Amino acid sequence: MKESLRQKLRAQRRSLSDSDHRYRSLAAAKAIIRLRMFSAGKRVALYLPFDREPDTAVLIRAARQRGVQIFVPVISDRRHCRLRFFPLQGATSRGAFGIAVPRVRLTPASPQWLDLIVIPLVGVDREGRRLGMGGGYYDRALAFRRRRVHWQGPHLVGLAFDCQRTDSPFADAWDVRLDSLATESGVEHFL
Repeated sequence: MKESLRQKLRAQRRSLSDSDHRYRSLAAAKAIIRLRMFSAGKRVALYLPFDREPDTAVLIRAARQRGVQIFVPVISDRRHCRLRFFPLQGATSRGAFGIAVPRVRLTPASPQWLDLIVIPLVGVDREGRRLGMGGGYYDRALAFRRRRVHWQGPHLVGLAFDCQRTDSPFADAWDVRLDSLATESGVEHFL
């Protein structure tokens, strides 16, 4: 069920024309830029796009202009599906699965101490449950959120296109739930 839903949603995302992809990426990025957590001195994790995910270049430029500290996810252990967040400085090279990663890896940040994490996704339901690529990397890196009681931790915002929304049931207990979703239509906050 999950795999066929992934294939369908990825095909919809890939079917966007280049100009439509650029327009939708820009509109979704602008929605994130307006968030109060996207400001000077904040620690923000942004992904580097892969497989026609929404482009984050506008977010990276805006973050640098505003003095936001930028971190990017890097697969640090494929065998155990581990993800770490490294500062984005300088050039990038291809890492696991061909995803861009910082060439120079400085000290990683623990995800608990980030202010905002912008997360890619394949699909999202009405309650903010995220369908990823299937490796569970973000689910493991952010598992601490299921154990928290009062502490809010980083704000998780999915970056997607409206065509990635789904009413199909797919969620498992370990699937990361988003706080917000940014698409070309704006930002939706989940309770």
